[in-house]
Amino acid sequence: MTSITTLLETMRMLRDKDNGCPWDIEQTLESLSPCVVEEAYEVADAIARKDYNNLKEELGDVLLQVVFHAEIANELKLFNFDEIVDTLNKKLIRRHPHVFEDAPKPLSAQEQTQAWDAIKAQEKNSQDTLNTFDDIPSSLPPILKAKKIQKKASKKGFDWKESFDVIEKVEEELKELKLEIQQNNNENIQDELGDLLFSIINLSRHLEIDASEAINQANHKFVKRFRLMEEEISKDNQEIDNLTSDELEEFWVKIKSHE
Repeated sequence: MTSITTLLETMRMLRDKDNGCPWDIEQTLESLSPCVVEEAYEVADAIARKDYNNLKEELGDVLLQVVFHAEIANELKLFNFDEIVDTLNKKLIRRHPHVFEDAPKPLSAQEQTQAWDAIKAQEKNSQDTLNTFDDIPSSLPPILKAKKIQKKASKKGFDWKESFDVIEKVEEELKELKLEIQQNNNENIQDELGDLLFSIINLSRHLEIDASEAINQANHKFVKRFRLMEEEISKDNQEIDNLTSDELEEFWVKIKSHE
């Protein structure tokens, strides 16, 4: 028995109506949907922390979601695990003709991405190609969804040429947000803030920096500095709750200066 065959049999037993696990038996495609997203984030977090032992476990949890969904789909007579694998394998071969056929080999990863997109477009019917954003899942996290929207618009030729052009757009959106705040126009503040965030994500795309990774890095840095600040305050025999904002700022600057 191969490892994957053993795993599929384990899942089948967990879902067995008579002798399986009550929780596993109750699950549906819909109830498990949030778990897929959660497990994917945990994989990304393990990679960001370079915790490769944990990464092995988290990748297993992602695989569990695939196997779990496949078993439920099989019970519903929709498709099975083998069909998932077969569909994926055929797609990989079809979209890499330079590897599996005699097509010219792309000279760069960017050229390969363009070739992939061209083949993907051929696989869709003409109606699909007219609706640029229809295949973007509505449940995507906002940052990822914004990035996908921007990439699709870019492929249609609607994009900034240079990163500095996007920076000017960010500055423009920031000015508009400041104006709405100054005028205390609450109805427009959220709208302008959204435009600013959208522009910042666009800038990260042009700089080839993943916005989610960048904000995660900023989160980790802030938490690290805050913990060090708390330690410094404690060493000074003070309580953080008793300090003013100016006093906290002094400790914060001190922590930053030691980095």
